[in-house]
Amino acid sequence: MTDTNRPDPNRPDPNWPNPNWRDPSRPDPNPRAGGPPYPNQPYPSQHGPYYQPPPYGGPPPEPLSGLTVTAMAVGIVALVVAVIPLVGFVSFVLGPLAVVLGIVGLVKKRPRKGFSITGIVTGALALLVCLLYLALGIALAGLFSNAASQTATYTYKVVGDGTFQVTYTTTSLMERTTNQATGQFSTDVQASRVLGTLEAHNVGTSAGGLTCTITDATGRLVSTQTASGAGASVTCATLAGLDGDGLEDGREDGREDEGGDGNGGGQP
Repeated sequence: MTDTNRPDPNRPDPNWPNPNWRDPSRPDPNPRAGGPPYPNQPYPSQHGPYYQPPPYGGPPPEPLSGLTVTAMAVGIVALVVAVIPLVGFVSFVLGPLAVVLGIVGLVKKRPRKGFSITGIVTGALALLVCLLYLALGIALAGLFSNAASQTATYTYKVVGDGTFQVTYTTTSLMERTTNQATGQFSTDVQASRVLGTLEAHNVGTSAGGLTCTITDATGRLVSTQTASGAGASVTCATLAGLDGDGLEDGREDGREDEGGDGNGGGQP
């Protein structure tokens, strides 16, 4: 005989304090698609049960790397020095060094990747500036060498009130010819258009005026200078005539004066 007062073991007592209990034999009147199977159960977390949110303000900054900082610093210094005359050649060493350090920093994936890129860019720009200066220097040296190799006929002349010493060059600044004259000195030379020079200064007790002139084969005045007094000196150069215009047209007055035999001596 069955005890009808005994509760069914498969059906909990409705008075049992379990408000979330539902009879499994009955369909769920409020199905929750994609939600938790029962009320008051949390959604599963994709980060795991021990996930901690990041601190306020975002992740901490990347630490500094000596390699990347050095690459950037060397590159900036190389670029600044490259544009300074006379000392810019130092960037021939600093520029490539910055590029190498920056590349190594990128390959080794050191922190602060931007520092490595800055070092590479500034180092490359510094090296480019140095190469441009080098090309310009070579071009100017070629022009100077070409002009120095061209020669022409010039007349060197010095006129003074007393005794003076004359020193002149023709095709080389290292080969100098010296003469002493009184009153006037004149000689015709085959000199470089760049390296020809004429210098003179009073000697002894001479304190009068002193004038040097250089004229070309057509009589065009190329260079002239005047000074006076004890120890006065004057300098003329064929380089002054490279503009093609000279200082004046026509022959200089008195070029045919006596005493211009090239050996000095005699008053004009």
